Amino acid sequence: MIILFFLIIPIIYIIIKLSLYFIVYKFGKFSYDGFSAAGFSYSSEKNVFYSTKNAWQKKFGYCHLYDVASPIFRMIIDTEPIKFYYNNKNWLITFWKGQYGITTGGEVGIYVTKQQNVSKKTIYFPVSDDEMLDMSFILYKNDQELTRVSAKHWWLAVFRIGMFSKPKELTMDITINFPNDEMLRAFLNSFIKLKHSTNDYKIIDNTFNFVYKKPRTKRTWTRFFITDFITQSLNKKNVNLYNRYLSDIFDDDKIDDSKDKNKKLIKLNKMIPNFLKNSFDNTDVNGNKIYNSSKNVIILNDKVYSNVKSDYHEL
Repeated sequence: MIILFFLIIPIIYIIIKLSLYFIVYKFGKFSYDGFSAAGFSYSSEKNVFYSTKNAWQKKFGYCHLYDVASPIFRMIIDTEPIKFYYNNKNWLITFWKGQYGITTGGEVGIYVTKQQNVSKKTIYFPVSDDEMLDMSFILYKNDQELTRVSAKHWWLAVFRIGMFSKPKELTMDITINFPNDEMLRAFLNSFIKLKHSTNDYKIIDNTFNFVYKKPRTKRTWTRFFITDFITQSLNKKNVNLYNRYLSDIFDDDKIDDSKDKNKKLIKLNKMIPNFLKNSFDNTDVNGNKIYNSSKNVIILNDKVYSNVKSDYHEL
C-alpha cells in the first residue's frame, strides 16, 4: 500500500497541476489585488492571508478525499470533523490546523448536504449565506499568539506566510455562535463523542468555545511518519527559501518615495510559476507600478485590501 502511494504521487501531481491551470483560466487570473482567484485576500498589517466568502473553493465543496490528498498538496494538517443532523440536513463542521506549504494556518469550515445517508464518499457543500455562522478563532504557536480572526462565514481561514510549524505546536481557540439551542445540541451530541477533555470546551448560552489542541479523529492513511517527514522537510526548505528571498528585498530595494510608504514588498522570485508571472498587470488603476519583472517583485498596496475589513474584524 505504501509503495503504491508513492508510485501514484507523480500522476496525481500532474493531474492537480493541470486542474489548477484550468481553475485559473476558468475563474480568473491571479492578480495583485488579494490573489482573489486563489480565494484569499492579504492583510499587510497582519502579514496574513484570509479566505474570502466568494472563494472559488466554494464551488467544489468538501469531501473526505480532500484530507486524504492533503500531503500531496504539501499540507500536513490536523483535521477534526464533526458531523450532525439538523433541520433536515446533514451538517459538517471541520477544524484544521497545521502546515500548508510555506504557510502556517488554521481553518473552520461549515458544510451541509441533503443526502440522508452520508459516508466518506459524500460531498458536502458550503452553507448558504443565511446559514453562515458567526465564528472566530485565535491561532497560537507554542502558546504565542500568531493572529486572530472573526467573521460570519462558511470558511474562516487564516495563513501566515513564511512560517514553518508542526501541527502539534499549534492551538486554536475557537468560538462558534449557533442561532438556537436545537442546533447547538445537535452539534454537541456529535462533538462529545470525540471525547475531548471537558476542560477544553465550554458552552455559554448558544455559544460554543473550544481549545483545539489535539484531534481525536483518526488520521487518514496518507498521514504517517514517512509522509510527514518527507513533506515537512520540503516545506521547511521552501519556507527558508522564501524567507531568504523576502529578506533580500529590504537589502536591495529601498522605498524612497513618500507615496510608497504604505506599500509592502513581497519578493516571490522562483516561488511563482511562469504562467502566474505573466498574469500580473504592470500598473494598477492609478498608474502605479505593481510588478517589477526584472526583480520578480510584486508591490502590494494596502488600499487594495480594504475589502478585508468588510469580511473580518478584530476580536
